[in-house]
Amino acid sequence: MLMKIAVCAKQIPDPANPIEYSDGQIVRPEEQVLDDTDRYGIEVALQLKEKFNAEVTVISMTKVGTEKGIQQALQMGPDKALVLEDDSLKGASSIMTSNVLSELAKKVDADIIIFGTESTDGYSGVVPQQVSRILNLPCISYVKNIEIDDKVTLTRQTIEGSEKINLPSKCVISVTASGVEPRYPNFKDIMAAKNKPVEIISLNDIQYTAEQNMEFLGIEDVSSTKEGEKIIDEGESHNIIIEKLKEIKAL
Repeated sequence: MLMKIAVCAKQIPDPANPIEYSDGQIVRPEEQVLDDTDRYGIEVALQLKEKFNAEVTVISMTKVGTEKGIQQALQMGPDKALVLEDDSLKGASSIMTSNVLSELAKKVDADIIIFGTESTDGYSGVVPQQVSRILNLPCISYVKNIEIDDKVTLTRQTIEGSEKINLPSKCVISVTASGVEPRYPNFKDIMAAKNKPVEIISLNDIQYTAEQNMEFLGIEDVSSTKEGEKIIDEGESHNIIIEKLKEIKAL
């Protein structure tokens, strides 16, 4: 049976340019680029593809624009892309995003769904875990290494060090930025990507009704120009520290 892998690829504004905001949301230009953090997830997907002759589909919820970021993902080696664009998803929360991506994974009948750990324009870092819960699949998070021999072993980072896990037949994986070394496409790969199928759908094509649950109230400047007090230590600084701690009732 053919293994099917869905790998998430997010288009973001080019980090080389200043980020612009409107009503608290990032302004997304027509030309966006592939989030570098997703390259690591794509690389793991491609290594599994080479081992199992799997089918790899890029899934994305994005403003399509010129498709530059999607094309950059396909240039690495995935077979095709399924992209959902819908104006009603503008400013979506992480749970809305997770529901949509879960539906896209189901639409391509994915056995394994792979993500980067977090996007560089959102940094919530919770989408892979939310997708695993929505789909009722085990989640192997913070994968920092993959070993493919007779079996596939994933090494995940933990608070105490690391642990090794054998790859389940169905699961959700998130890959850290240090997990693998993403491949760089050559000219042949770049040209081949232009002929790979990119299916663009809307919210009406999946089983999910989006309901915005966030309201933008405003942006406040939290920067501080207050300078601290400089003290020259002449052997009595410990007494000063004690007095300061007493002032704030920490002692």
